[in-house]
Amino acid sequence: MRFPIKQSPSTPLVVEVAINGLITKDENPHVPISSDEMAADIDICLANGATIVHAHAGDPYVGKVARHDHAPYVEAFGRVLDQHPEAVLYPTLPAGPHLPIPERYAHLKEMADAGVLRIAPIDPGTVNWGSFSPTGETDEELVYQNTFGDVRYAFEFCRQRKLGCTMSIFEPGFLQIVLAHACAGTLPQGSIVKLEFSAGHLVFGLPPNREGLEAYLSMLVEFHIPWMVNLRNGDLMDGLGQLAIERGGHVRVGIEDYGGPRQPRNAELVAEIVALASSLGRRAARLDELPELLALPNRV
Repeated sequence: MRFPIKQSPSTPLVVEVAINGLITKDENPHVPISSDEMAADIDICLANGATIVHAHAGDPYVGKVARHDHAPYVEAFGRVLDQHPEAVLYPTLPAGPHLPIPERYAHLKEMADAGVLRIAPIDPGTVNWGSFSPTGETDEELVYQNTFGDVRYAFEFCRQRKLGCTMSIFEPGFLQIVLAHACAGTLPQGSIVKLEFSAGHLVFGLPPNREGLEAYLSMLVEFHIPWMVNLRNGDLMDGLGQLAIERGGHVRVGIEDYGGPRQPRNAELVAEIVALASSLGRRAARLDELPELLALPNRV
């Protein structure tokens, strides 16, 4: 197995941008939803320094139960890849346990066959997901489930198709599962973990501060797995982004995750984090550097 460049404060910064998610036009008029909007938005984000893009596409573009259609992704992603073939773009999944994992992954198979997929997502664990009010009431409540079998299926899918794998780490147990696969030799080539933190009404995971970040990094010290941070319902510019950049980590920003008083464009969020990194002595990675930085499998 090839290994990625070891992360350090001098490593070029990989910026992922999550361009839409559950956000509506009423919440942020700049959120891209149609294929035309997504393709245009991604193009500007790449110009500003992003190299990985996460998107929700289709109608409904966020589905908890229904199998996702691959066509809207192929349409939007194909336009971008015609101009930027080294960009890494990946979709969302219908949430478990509502569909068996082969159905949740059906659109990924079609995207891989269409040549628009280089990494596939799986969140390697199960977590209570919901919105907590100041009085302790829940506005939304669900169990987001990814079983051991789901994770094995996803990893095998990636290995067979020579795809990298991006994984959101919502709780420390998620990372324990990833590390167990790393020890067993079953972690896909080109894997990256997103250390997820929460703010505002979300109440999962470790706190978004130095202590929370260092707890996760203590688990990774013996493993050569690329990592980035993400702050759900928050703003990486409030401190977590700087902590990660100083420790050699990568970052995810975007309208899907942003929580704050503004209604920013995705390109603004990318430009802000790139400028912060520059002020700390790190430059944004180029698209042609991404395969080596993540040790992505060679295309076939």
